[in-house]
Amino acid sequence: MNIRKILHLFIHPWRIGAVAGIPLYADLTCLVAIALGSMYLARMSQAFHPELGLAIGVIVSFALPLSIFIHEMSRALAAKHYQISVQGVYIRGLGSVAKTDQTFAHPLQMLEVYFAGTLVNFILYAGLNLLGNLSLNLGGTAIISLNHIKEFNFVLAMFSLVPLVPLNGGYIFRGLQWEWTRKQHPLAGHDVYGAYIAGGAAIALGLIWYGNRPFLGVWMLYLGLMTCLRYLLFEGEFLPLSVEQRPPRPLATATANIPTTAASRSPAPPARSTATKPAIRPLDFNYLNAEFLSVTEPDQQFQQGLDSTQEMRLQNAIASFNAILEKAPNNASALHNRGNAYLQLGKKQAALSDFQAALHLKTDVLEIYFGKGNAHFALGDFQGAIMEYSEILKRDPDHARAYFNRASAQVLNGNRQAAIADFKQAHTLFAAIADQTHTCKIDRRLQILTP
Repeated sequence: MNIRKILHLFIHPWRIGAVAGIPLYADLTCLVAIALGSMYLARMSQAFHPELGLAIGVIVSFALPLSIFIHEMSRALAAKHYQISVQGVYIRGLGSVAKTDQTFAHPLQMLEVYFAGTLVNFILYAGLNLLGNLSLNLGGTAIISLNHIKEFNFVLAMFSLVPLVPLNGGYIFRGLQWEWTRKQHPLAGHDVYGAYIAGGAAIALGLIWYGNRPFLGVWMLYLGLMTCLRYLLFEGEFLPLSVEQRPPRPLATATANIPTTAASRSPAPPARSTATKPAIRPLDFNYLNAEFLSVTEPDQQFQQGLDSTQEMRLQNAIASFNAILEKAPNNASALHNRGNAYLQLGKKQAALSDFQAALHLKTDVLEIYFGKGNAHFALGDFQGAIMEYSEILKRDPDHARAYFNRASAQVLNGNRQAAIADFKQAHTLFAAIADQTHTCKIDRRLQILTP
């Protein structure tokens, strides 16, 4: 086994479970980091508490990454509450990151999601402080460990409020800016340096504190180092590009018709049997539109919106739903229908915001999940689309259109075999209701995907 394989074994994320449906991933660097942290903290503790040093070092070395994990999990749970896609919580070394969609329906969502982790650390600090002040016979090891963990949670909460992206404070500031200006400002190119500025300041502060308060100094050094390494550990890049700057993800095509020049020609490998397959084009794997929602007794404004959508006068439909939402901003059907109209007009981000807001109000309407999945699909977030279609299929395993759309997203996400399985299931369900239009579409797509 060479060094590259050993390194890959250590950094490969393994799924270790899930919390409230949010996947958890960890790699072997966690065990190494905790072991090294235990030894270092134990030696430091023994200088002050010779008999208790080892136990304190082990307890604190587990409690520090656990505090950060709770911080990130709280943010992931807050995002899920607002029906925002959560890819998972990733644990590496002594740090954690919750990977969530960055699309929010309104400023309050952004504020609540990014303040959730900070709030939980403040609550942990208050709870541990109260526990330490109670007249309990906890023993020296427990009391000293509680004090260290309490102090760390307070430092972590305060550090997370630094108003620089990617720290919570940076996004909280942007949420407040959005609320004040009524306009959401995208991240600028210089925002990627926020982690290095905040991390560098924490490292400098840790070095200053190390002489007088060694534990607090070590924690600040630890926070600063993990913040500086955040992009490298969890994104694989020192300076990750913004979504708008990222090159498009290559499709899992069977062949590519790339012209060669004399300078670029090289001996070609033997042709495989897959070369005879038709090329995969995104145009061949679009999604089925979500349906517009009706209500039992629509008023004149709502009916006008529905009539306009049937006549494909989408701008008029949006105007009708705008008028409804000015009077009743919590009308989930109007939000969904406006989002659907936005999506058909190509206003993808506006559509996603409407679907998210509608799902926050009505979590049991599958058509809204369908629309939100389509919005992610249109934005090129195929993994997010797959998650939404999968949520529908958890609730309704016979939802043919969800299988169809998930299969299309699987193709463009590079999951050919999963796409074939979904298309076959959709074909069975559409054939059961004699829907020849969709079965013919699926036959064509399967012809492209299979030899």
